[in-house]
Amino acid sequence: MSRTLLALQVPDAEPLVGDLRARLDPSAKLGLGPHFTLVYPFHDSQAITQAHRDALGEVASRHAAMTFRLDRVGTFPSTVWVAPSNDAGIIALAHALEAAFPDRPRTGRQFDHFTPHLSVARNVRHADDRDAISHTLEERLSHRHAVCHCEAIDIMARLESGWHSIGRFPLKGATG
Repeated sequence: MSRTLLALQVPDAEPLVGDLRARLDPSAKLGLGPHFTLVYPFHDSQAITQAHRDALGEVASRHAAMTFRLDRVGTFPSTVWVAPSNDAGIIALAHALEAAFPDRPRTGRQFDHFTPHLSVARNVRHADDRDAISHTLEERLSHRHAVCHCEAIDIMARLESGWHSIGRFPLKGATG
């Protein structure tokens, strides 16, 4: 069995953050591209049923494909991330997925508020490092238009060879 998460993959962010993620985000080293985690953990890979897949398809069909601009930098205590200011669509999608799967496993960590974020650097231990990474990202955002388009929810599984999509569910209006 493999652990899974539900993600909104953001390949358009790769030119902006790919080099930093390759060095500073362990999940990137395991093949997980730029993404917003919508639900973690989801079900173990072998416990995902057709009913789960049907429910994912239903949720996806009710939420529109999204276009947004990554335009802000934020931090958690050991993480530096980027996100769009207009994150209402991502929040609504995450809440709908949480509601659709009340029986999913939970971790010990629970958060009062869902903050959509695309992690760029994780396990950053020192404030000076966090500040330097944040400054680099702010500089990049001021010079590049990071317009991103997301068309699907992916079930991402952590396999021996790294992270892989084991199911893709198109959002309403997706063209690809």
